[in-house]
Amino acid sequence: MFENATKEDLVTVLVEMGETVDGNLGIMELKQKLMLSKAYLEGEEFVRDVLATTIEDRMEKEEDRKKEEEYKEECRRKEEERRLE
Repeated sequence: MFENATKEDLVTVLVEMGETVDGNLGIMELKQKLMLSKAYLEGEEFVRDVLATTIEDRMEKEEDRKKEEEYKEECRRKEEERRLE
């Protein structure tokens, strides 16, 4: 369930579940807090789905950002090549 989950993912899910989160908590403490939360105890599958969706969304955004950076770098290279011709 927590594979690929970052601290930010866990904080996002906990906040969505109505939990208060101390910014000083580590990833292990956040995992424990999530598993002991009322939302998790009442609907484990739902919370798992929310976490999975949160992770997926973050990974897609990271991939989009990476592609955009690669595109910008390629444009810079092409522009530099044109100037050198």
